[in-house]
Amino acid sequence: MWLVLPFALLAAALTGCTLNDPTDRTSQKPRAAAPRGGTAAALSTYFPPPETRGGWRKARTSSDVAAVGMDLTKLNALGAYTMGLPWQNYSTGVSGFDPRNKATLVIKNGWLVGEYYNREAARTAVYYLASNGKTFAMMLLGRLQLDYPALAIAPGSRLYDQRWLPEGFPLSDARKANITLDHVFRHASGIIPQDETAIADGAVRTEAGWDFAPFTVGKDPDWRASGPLYFPPGSPSRYTKGSTYSSVAYNHFSLLFRRVTKLEPGAYLRSGILNPIGVGRMDYKRTRGMADYQWATAGNGLAGARDFGRLAYLLLHEGNWAGRRIFASSWIRTFTTVPAYPNIRSNHDCYWGTAYPKDLYSTVGSGMNRAIVVPSLDLVATINGRLPNNRQEEVMRNFLQKLFAAVTQRYVTCGGRTVNG
Repeated sequence: MWLVLPFALLAAALTGCTLNDPTDRTSQKPRAAAPRGGTAAALSTYFPPPETRGGWRKARTSSDVAAVGMDLTKLNALGAYTMGLPWQNYSTGVSGFDPRNKATLVIKNGWLVGEYYNREAARTAVYYLASNGKTFAMMLLGRLQLDYPALAIAPGSRLYDQRWLPEGFPLSDARKANITLDHVFRHASGIIPQDETAIADGAVRTEAGWDFAPFTVGKDPDWRASGPLYFPPGSPSRYTKGSTYSSVAYNHFSLLFRRVTKLEPGAYLRSGILNPIGVGRMDYKRTRGMADYQWATAGNGLAGARDFGRLAYLLLHEGNWAGRRIFASSWIRTFTTVPAYPNIRSNHDCYWGTAYPKDLYSTVGSGMNRAIVVPSLDLVATINGRLPNNRQEEVMRNFLQKLFAAVTQRYVTCGGRTVNG
């Protein structure tokens, strides 16, 4: 049974809400968003204060939840489902992480309408976000674009550029000169895929002799597998061993951020995104080979469920946070409006199904750590935990089905059908 919380916390889990946030001065009662052309909704102008100052505002009653276009009983069914999922043993070495913990949040029109935890400790726990770090890196590159306009950083920029990756020269493979940032975003760079060898599987490694920066650019004398490219940049079909997904490619952004900003990449993430939107603790799974790096941009970060929801809410608002521009909306739309980027996977091609809106997209992290964002519904839903990875597709399918069963607002599906109309 997932109902193992003390009474006060159990009540919050079952109702998906508690008292409204007294710090909210924009609206003390939930209300439906004004329509904005057809079935799309205008995004809420509410932005939550940090958790230390009250955090998210919450819908209080079934009628409050209904006022923003959701059914509380069906939300609770979603919560019951996710809290009942199995967990997989996993270690990060970070205090506050326990693979048994699970969390699910649903945020509609800026209101926290569903909040579910399987254990009391899960409410304040940190969760290993894994490859969500790749999404954060994409977001932070948008921040870098604004902070350093003279660099003219763009998806078409070369990854191996002396201005931001001098440690990569001389090139370990001459073809690396042709890799663009967009090749990395699409997992089409040719840099060692995770399916090639265990040493490339994941953001950080524990093997003796593994050194983060040299290995990333293919110059670790103890592990030469990352030196050559495994297919020409932009030609993933030429790789036949398995998936072209490459965490090593994404770790190049740790080096890039450090070179450009003169800050450890986690410190730049903190100053560029986390602090401006009120994220509290962000910790990192670190190994000896990391040296003085904390954040491996391929994904070694841990955060609380509510702060993960905050980062997803920043995506929903396309880089705007209470009038402050964190990254350009045009930057993030590059990834959310086409079905080409595995770490911000769009439903524009009905990938997640014809029953859901075309503008739905999902971040991805192993252990089933995902944020689902639906701009046309002003909706964010998150799931955190440590699920066996072979269950991810099944759980995502069931999660979406139960989430949209709880939506009572009108919307148009990817297949062109009007629901609740």
